[in-house]
Formats: sequence, C-alpha cells, structure tokens
Amino acid sequence: MSSTRTSPTHPGGDAAPLPPAEDDSREARQRRAILRGAAAALREHGSGVGMAEVARTAGVGRATLYRHFATRDVLLEALSQFAADESVRALLAADLAGVPVPEAIVRATRALLVVGREYWTVADRGPAEDPTARELAVSGPLVELAARGQQEGVLRTDLPAARLGLLHGVLIQGALLYPQLLGEDLDEAAGTVARLYTDGAAASAAPLLRGPLPGDPLAGTPLPDGSLPGSPLPEG
Repeated sequence: MSSTRTSPTHPGGDAAPLPPAEDDSREARQRRAILRGAAAALREHGSGVGMAEVARTAGVGRATLYRHFATRDVLLEALSQFAADESVRALLAADLAGVPVPEAIVRATRALLVVGREYWTVADRGPAEDPTARELAVSGPLVELAARGQQEGVLRTDLPAARLGLLHGVLIQGALLYPQLLGEDLDEAAGTVARLYTDGAAASAAPLLRGPLPGDPLAGTPLPDGSLPGSPLPEG
C-alpha cells in the first residue's frame, strides 16, 4: 500500500519539493555516515577541517570518502542539501497538522533545533536576497503554520503569513547561533523560542510601528517613502 505525502507551500505559493525517501542500500547508508561525520568534524574543528579528518570522524578510509565525494566542495554542497532534507523530514515527522497551532509551533521549533544543532555549522548564515529551493522547503511548513494560525484567529493578520513564518525561522536561527542565551536543554530552548514567537505574533499583540518609537528625537523626520515614523506597517 503506497502513501501520499503532500508538499508544504513556500512563500511564493508553489509546492516546495519534498526530500527523497531514504535509500537503505549499503552505499546510501555509507554516504549518510560520511555526511554525518563531516558535520561532526565541522562542529569540532571549524570550517577549515580537511578531508582526512572527515574520513576519520566518519569511520571510513580516504579512498571511500573520495569515491562518494570527489572534492571538499562537492562534500559541503551535499552536506547542505542533506541538512535541508533532514530538516524537512523532521518537520513532517512532527505532525504539525495534527495538533493545535500553539503546540504545532513548539513542535516545529523543537524539530528544527534538533536538526540545527547537528548541522548548523554548514548553514549559510548571511542574508539571502533570493532563497534557495532547499531554504524554501524548510521555511514552507513554518509559513503554512503561520497561515493556519491566522485563519484560526491565533496569530496576527497585520503581517502576511510568509513574513511571520520567516520571523519564526529567524528566532530559531538565533537560538542556534547563541545557545548560551537560551540554555543547552533542548525542550527549554524550544519552549522559550516558541513563547517569544507566539507572544509577538499573537492576534492580541499590539500593532507594529514603523521607524523610531514615539518620543524618539527623529520621530518627526519623514521616511524615504514620505510616511512618518510611528505609522502602522502596511500589510503585504
């Protein structure tokens, strides 16, 4: 009996690609072991780690490593894709649609923290003007969850769901960048991030303001679009 998996929608509205089902062949298992070893080596030794250390950490010979990944760049690219696929699998396994929105937010946060703590070293942490397909695949479930929260009256509607979902992702990234601020306990960190997000994104939250807060000495200075700081953010 075959099962059908639905693909989450990314901010552009199209279906984001789901990761392929895991191949259980010996070669595929060996490839995954190398990728996990590479992530561990990067965490321990930093971005300059060499292929010899990756092979040692993965428990394979250098010949085996190079048979799967001819160069270090090829390995890092495959590792980035593997990390994204693992993130999407974790979100699918979290069954976000099967629980109320607040619980789904905690589950999604925890799922991405679990994967992120293992693979965050390979993420591109700079600002991205054009998100890649794998980034959209990971953010898609967060956007979908935000849209559901808006429809059910749980989350604010003065920001589009795409922006809320991406802000949720930014908070998760912050927790990965600065774990010392939230503590090492996974459940505690997930709960803190989820509360920060839901408090700010709640339907009852105060409207967002543009520019400096009222009382700021620059509050009367028009913004480049001619509006004044303190005016509500437009939708969209």
